[in-house]
Amino acid sequence: MLLSSNIPLQQLVAEFVSQSVVQASEVICIAILPDDTTHIQTQNGIYEEAVPHSLHTFLQNNTTGWYALDETPFNATPKLGQSKLEAELDRDILFIKNLKASSGQLYLFVKIKPFGLHKEKYLLANEKILFERTIRGFVESLTQIQTTDKEIMERLAKGNNLANDEIIKTKKQLAEQTENFQLAISQFTELVLNELQAKYKIEIRMSRAFSDELKDYSNSFYHLKANLEQHIEIAVNMALLSGDTEIVLTSNHLTDLKASKAKTYSTETEGLNLGRYTKTYVLLDRYEEAANITKEKSLNVIGKNIGANCTPPVSNASITDALNKHARKIVELFDRYPKRWPIIRREFRSVANIIEKESKRQQRSA
Repeated sequence: MLLSSNIPLQQLVAEFVSQSVVQASEVICIAILPDDTTHIQTQNGIYEEAVPHSLHTFLQNNTTGWYALDETPFNATPKLGQSKLEAELDRDILFIKNLKASSGQLYLFVKIKPFGLHKEKYLLANEKILFERTIRGFVESLTQIQTTDKEIMERLAKGNNLANDEIIKTKKQLAEQTENFQLAISQFTELVLNELQAKYKIEIRMSRAFSDELKDYSNSFYHLKANLEQHIEIAVNMALLSGDTEIVLTSNHLTDLKASKAKTYSTETEGLNLGRYTKTYVLLDRYEEAANITKEKSLNVIGKNIGANCTPPVSNASITDALNKHARKIVELFDRYPKRWPIIRREFRSVANIIEKESKRQQRSA
């Protein structure tokens, strides 16, 4: 496999955008080199047709934005008799100009097809804004990686005896640079979720906890996508059983992606000196988070719904059993931390029953 520094940038960009943005049906990347030569690359290979005579005029005079096919240099046949609204709705080709690279200037045309739960004929304005930001972020990150790759490989090439482990280390350093690109991770996640929404025909949205946890994500794009697909497949099955029409992603849906999460959580609970109350404390935290998700879905805070929103899901019977086993410790923790677990204190009847029973038992023992 060739390193990115040995692949023409227009080819790298066209292939990367085509593979990363599933809604991109056509991609054309144009590179104008310092010697004024023009190279055109599509997602399928080198552009074999004659260079459109109006191409350079279009690149020079037009601004970044959305265009209809007949407004681009690649189709000289205009559509007559269209209203302004019709013309605007037909603009599904994103044109991005003046993408700077070490080897010259890049210009990008990307045709985007509609997406989401209800695939309309046209893209909405907010969808266009998202795609423009996402694709520009991808390309700018990619060009920076290629530039860094090229600089490193030029330095390594000066030596005659390059050890294999040095090459592996260099490639690992390049990969780490892309993993820390927080904005690209967030936008890539949105694209993955849009694809899964269309696949399963169910709404998927991110909770605040999920978005906050995602900011600290530091693994690869592909690992993120694979884990999200696994989590959502489980969640879809649970939603179908419970009749839910949407899935709310929480920080639990990133547990497999962030190895330090379990360690951090353990450290937090140990800092409270919980001792034999640790398991009960964690249990209450788990039910409180599930109750919060339940309320976000506008569902009743009952055992069935809380169990369905736990990760992994549990049955109503197992929740009741766990509450009974931990009854004494639950009451003591509620007294010790009066401001914690507000939802299940006030709204979860099973917890209220436990408190009531335990209070009566203590009165009889007094």
